[in-house]
Amino acid sequence: MSSRARTLAFALTATLALCLTGIGVLIGRATVRASSASSDPIALTAGIPLGVADTPGGALAADDNYLAIEAQSDEQDPGLFWTLVATAFAPSARQATLAQAAQLRASDTTLMSAYAAGAHALAVVGARRLDSYNPTRATVTTWLGGFVWGPTLQPQQTWNLVQTTLVWQDGRWLLAQLHVEQTPAPVPSIVYVNGANNTASAFTALYGMTAPYYGASG
Repeated sequence: MSSRARTLAFALTATLALCLTGIGVLIGRATVRASSASSDPIALTAGIPLGVADTPGGALAADDNYLAIEAQSDEQDPGLFWTLVATAFAPSARQATLAQAAQLRASDTTLMSAYAAGAHALAVVGARRLDSYNPTRATVTTWLGGFVWGPTLQPQQTWNLVQTTLVWQDGRWLLAQLHVEQTPAPVPSIVYVNGANNTASAFTALYGMTAPYYGASG
């Protein structure tokens, strides 16, 4: 598991106004819409949506779910985070992942106090791109947003580009590596220049990405 600066989750250094622009915010079972798919690429195991379709779309559906749950549970719900790691992470990554999350919770006293006072967190996959795929391994780049708000906390958001590697083992996709890119990530906005929608250069990082579909199928 690569080292992580943890700019992902819900770092308090980002103090932008909470704004959801055109992004689905239902975290749960993210599925892909494919006319050729006859079965659900996601199956619930111990309350965790596992990717069980060894297809390009199945890998994306698995990654959508794993990243969203990981980002919003590592501090907010350690029990759910532990279950996610135990069921959806590759064995080689589990110990380091749990240790890093424990260290984060111990050091991030401000946010942990906010959760204890009733704060809430939400993670949203804005878009993602399948960078490579074969039947045993897939890599994905994701545009991931994290939001946090609460009685003692002003609404805040962070956006990051995240690279993940999935491996196919025992009939499911498992998360083997997760790396937060140390580069500026686009923040959702609509900017009009001379009456036309402006496409800022920062958004070139999203070329080739598609939006996920949230919700249960079947």
